[in-house]
Amino acid sequence: MARRKRVAQLEEILEKIPQEKRYIGEKIITELIFMDQTLTELKRQIKDNGAVEHFQQGKQDFLRESPALKSYNQTIQRFSQLYKQLADLLPKSAETAGSNAIYDFLKED
Repeated sequence: MARRKRVAQLEEILEKIPQEKRYIGEKIITELIFMDQTLTELKRQIKDNGAVEHFQQGKQDFLRESPALKSYNQTIQRFSQLYKQLADLLPKSAETAGSNAIYDFLKED
C-alpha cells in the first residue's frame, strides 16, 4: 500500500513537469521506483545479515564490508542524483511546490 502511495506522489510530480521534458521525467521515475524497491531489499539484507561479514578464501581470512551494504551505498548515491535530476525538470515557478512533493515522498520511509 505504501508503494502505491509513493508511485502516486511521483505521478503528481510528473504532472508538474513541462510536457517537453515529461518523457525524461517518466524514465527517471521508472528508475526511482526500481531503485526504491532495490534499496528496500538491500536494507532487509543488511538488517538480517549485518554490515560486515566474514570472508575466507584460501589463506585470506578477514572481516569485510557486506556486499549488500556496498550495493546499498552505491545505489542510494545514484538514487539521490536521480531525485535531483527530477527536481531540475520542474519549472522554476513550481520548484518550491515540487521540492515539497519530493521531500514528502522521501520522508515516508
